[in-house]
Amino acid sequence: MRECVNSENVGQVEELLLMTEQMQDELDQKDQTIMELNRQLSRSLTLNEKLNGENRAENIEALRTRLRQTEQQLTSETDNRKRADAEVVAWKFKYEKAEQEKLYAQTHQKTVEVAVEKKVPYEKCEKCDRTAYQKAKEKCDNRKSQLEKKYKNMTTGYESILFLLAWYSITITLFTAILSPVFLNDCITFFGVLGKGMGSLFREFVIGADSFGQLSSGIPNRILSGLMYWLIVAIVMGILFIITGLLIVGIGYQVGKIYRKYCWDIISIVEVITSTAIAIYFGDWIKSVISINLITLLLLVHVVYIGIRCYVKDWMEERGYC
Repeated sequence: MRECVNSENVGQVEELLLMTEQMQDELDQKDQTIMELNRQLSRSLTLNEKLNGENRAENIEALRTRLRQTEQQLTSETDNRKRADAEVVAWKFKYEKAEQEKLYAQTHQKTVEVAVEKKVPYEKCEKCDRTAYQKAKEKCDNRKSQLEKKYKNMTTGYESILFLLAWYSITITLFTAILSPVFLNDCITFFGVLGKGMGSLFREFVIGADSFGQLSSGIPNRILSGLMYWLIVAIVMGILFIITGLLIVGIGYQVGKIYRKYCWDIISIVEVITSTAIAIYFGDWIKSVISINLITLLLLVHVVYIGIRCYVKDWMEERGYC
């Protein structure tokens, strides 16, 4: 608000300066007019003297008429000059008053609460009640802190309830899974196949490293050949494990990135718990309809769920709904 007042004062000062310059220009023009009239008057007097010498009555009367008109015009210009001088004095007074107010606003500063504390011009106000403002501000701040504390307590309570519900759901689901022979057998089968696959991959790594290690058989020295064999095997195994680890980490990072962007909410938790509970409780019926491992079925369902969420969110973003 103070900055707006300063802007208005600066605008008024500039307007006063412009009007003063215009008045000065008008006064200069009027001075030139008066000088021109004086020259005309001099010429008229000269002509009058000449006519008096020639004793021409008609020319004297015309000259008198012209002199009267010149005197009237001079009188009018004099009055205009006086009014212009009065206006100039008035505008100068207003200009000096505006300069005093500007100087007062610049020398009297006060600190106000803004995003960054800074000095602003002080506006003189006799009816300003800072005490009432400070009391109202303190009351507002106290109310705000109370509401924030209440909201935090409510949020903590809701989070605790959600955590307990999630813990209860997961516990009941796990206990039911342990007591479900079909789901338990499928879990054992799935992780057994996964373990066998990892074992087969490790054996393939060992066979590949051994193949590369046979390159050392061409060395005549037996000890040096053995050292080179184990060195080549270690290097090849390390390279294979590093490549495999990087692939697993890269795939996991990309999947996690997609999951955080599209599925990181309570809906995904509900989907996981619900699909797992359905697979556990209705495992026998599902196996009778579809001959598929239940863990594999859960993974496929979750993959389909992620695909649906990605499509829906992209569709909504393209149309500006989110």
